[in-house]
Amino acid sequence: MVKKMFTRKSEEGVSESVSDLGSTRYAPKITIEEYTSASLNLDCPLHLSDRLATDVSREKSKKQESGDSNSVQSFEPWTDSDSYAANIYCQLLPVLAANIGSLSSGLALGYSAVLLPQLRPDEAGLYELFNNSQMSNQSYVDYSTTRHRPYTINLEEGSWIAGIFGIGAIFGGLLSAFLGNRYGRKMSLILLAIPDILGWLLVASSQNIGMMLAGRFFAGFAAAGYSPNIQIFVGEISQPMHRGWLSGLTVPITAIGVLTMYVVGSWLPWHFAAASCSPTPILMVICLMFYWDSPYWYAHSGMDKIAHEALEQFRGSDMDIDQEMFQILHYVKNDSQNFWFLEGLVKLFSEKKYFKPFVILNSLFILMLFSGKFAIDFYAVEIFQHFGGNMNEYLSAVIIAFISLIGSLLYVPMVKRCSRKMLLIMSSLVMGISLLLLGLCLYSHSYHSLQVLSDCDWLPMICIVSYMVAAPMGLCSIPFIYIAEFYPSEMRSLMGGLTIALSNLELFIVVKTFPNLEELMGDHGTFWLYSFSCFCAIIFTLSYVPETKDKELAKVENKFAKLGKVNRASPWVTPLPSPSVGSVRKLHFKTHLFTK
Repeated sequence: MVKKMFTRKSEEGVSESVSDLGSTRYAPKITIEEYTSASLNLDCPLHLSDRLATDVSREKSKKQESGDSNSVQSFEPWTDSDSYAANIYCQLLPVLAANIGSLSSGLALGYSAVLLPQLRPDEAGLYELFNNSQMSNQSYVDYSTTRHRPYTINLEEGSWIAGIFGIGAIFGGLLSAFLGNRYGRKMSLILLAIPDILGWLLVASSQNIGMMLAGRFFAGFAAAGYSPNIQIFVGEISQPMHRGWLSGLTVPITAIGVLTMYVVGSWLPWHFAAASCSPTPILMVICLMFYWDSPYWYAHSGMDKIAHEALEQFRGSDMDIDQEMFQILHYVKNDSQNFWFLEGLVKLFSEKKYFKPFVILNSLFILMLFSGKFAIDFYAVEIFQHFGGNMNEYLSAVIIAFISLIGSLLYVPMVKRCSRKMLLIMSSLVMGISLLLLGLCLYSHSYHSLQVLSDCDWLPMICIVSYMVAAPMGLCSIPFIYIAEFYPSEMRSLMGGLTIALSNLELFIVVKTFPNLEELMGDHGTFWLYSFSCFCAIIFTLSYVPETKDKELAKVENKFAKLGKVNRASPWVTPLPSPSVGSVRKLHFKTHLFTK
């Protein structure tokens, strides 16, 4: 077979290549059996694919030099651009199919703002809210309130309807940690569509508060389960050069879901709005059926041939995937193994290569949640109504969601061009300054000091808009990308699910402690505390967060494996004197290499 391929080689070169085949065929760390290369059509061991590919490229270059160069140059640019576009579409379409789950999560997040006003007993009809007048047409039937209100809720019940979504999200994150490792990322999304459909159906047909609470619990359960599986699926099927912006599509798609729910909920009654959302998870299941699961998961499960077919589907038939396939299989077969749930928990807290990225990313999630994003969302409607005149509550909610969507759309090109750390730092800086100025404005209005700020009625509006645009462009979105980039593949589903579960538990604590902080520190003091959290996120990013843009997942994992292995000079260990300024600078330089 080798003689047929390399016909221009001498007999000595052929014999040397055959002898190399025999010597490297049974390499000590290679456990992958021979498979047929799709692009070379040669029966060869997998660990020789790189050598054969380079030999073939050299032969092709020699033929091109000897042949007509003009015809080759006129044909190659069209071929390269066409294959590049096909390669992007092969990755973009399955990413969009998986992010239909993010759309359903956005619809569920925005549903509380639509539901609660319509179930209050003293709420006016939507027709009168929008027209500020009595109905001129007496035959008009307002189905939004009195015609379909099987029960009413008070403030306490309304808080439970909004809060049980987060409680369900805690359990959904824990279940996704098990499903991702056991059944794969794609199958986990399909299984999580079942509680999502059930939740929307329970909400749409609820006749009492119990059915509504159960539906909202299932909605939070599915939303938290979607999040890590979508990020891991996208991170494992995309190339390093496209991984950032493809993973970032989750943020604007979720914002589109929230905005869509606000618009639909302002025109349809609450039960029709919920019923119109139930086909969304069904559409996700149908779209995902046309695609393979992640090649990493197939390789972990021992299905090497299916992993090769999956990678070929996500790269296109014109791309040479042998080298990437070799890297995936070699990494999975020799450096990692799958763990069960309880065994993975023990490994997580006992081995540093798992514990270090887990602590760093969860610390970043804590700083993200204490940056005040959800408190600002709570105050945004009131600020818009106060400075925007007699603005309708639904219209102000739509404006707020549209501003968040603008920031989410700006995030996609920014994450493609800028580094992750730069976006985190700039986003946290703008958020911190906006909260600091907003706290000063509230302080001046409360204590009638700082007359310059109290006269600037436009400044709170500028602060709230800049904050809501900057939040999805870095601090409130990039930590979710890090779930697929920081964690090793064998523990990615487990650690990602635990991270989402812990973040929802922290979110529940933040929301519940917000009234206490407001009473203890005042409005201005609470916003200053959240501003301090944003500035702490800047310091934490510069100190402990590594740069992952355009880097392979295995290289990012090696960074955490080597973290903390710096041999520091100490007089207690060596006869050398205490560390000098030069040695401290060297240690700082090595630490900088980790975060670079």
